[in-house]
Amino acid sequence: MMQQLGHHPDRGGDTATAALINEAYAVLSNEERRAEYDARLDVMTHIAEGVPVGDTGSEPVQASARTLDLTRECVFCETPHTFGSVIEVDTGCQACGSPLYAADNRRMESAGQRGVERIGKRQKITFFTHWPQPTGIAGHIEDISLTGLRLVTRYGLAQGQRIKIASDVVQAVANVTNCVYERHGWTMRCVAGVRFVTLRFGRTVGGFVSNRV
Repeated sequence: MMQQLGHHPDRGGDTATAALINEAYAVLSNEERRAEYDARLDVMTHIAEGVPVGDTGSEPVQASARTLDLTRECVFCETPHTFGSVIEVDTGCQACGSPLYAADNRRMESAGQRGVERIGKRQKITFFTHWPQPTGIAGHIEDISLTGLRLVTRYGLAQGQRIKIASDVVQAVANVTNCVYERHGWTMRCVAGVRFVTLRFGRTVGGFVSNRV
């Protein structure tokens, strides 16, 4: 398109059109970015048409149709376990690896004391929307606390969705409580607030700080 159709600025083309072509090529020529774009294409189309994200008709939201029991099953993949109410902090699901330890227990343990090592504001993470899912979706954390975090990704999420979060800093199963879509340069991104259901921190010494009140 740049050369054959004359869109290159050196050949009299428009710079804005050339920038769009460059961005499209950067996405389509990168396997990870192309997969992310394909995954969120339906969501972005509905946003452009003014249709609420929850009405996309795309892949169903990952939320259990029944109330899950933390003492009996994994709240992400719903695989039963036999740990009962005595679940250690580092216990993970044997099927999907999600932490089984309730986030509420972690918050009670850390009340009045420093719970985990100081964490930088921006951290890369991978998250999953269903199980089994061979490859995780890329995103990053903007803010994190013992309650939840703010997740930024190019993938389309929806309120009420349940996701599994994996990183060196934190592993969790969390519910998406809110999400907004905003333009960032030439791309759209989803900024989602999530609340932890189960939680495990990768580092459990030092002091925990939140960058926002």
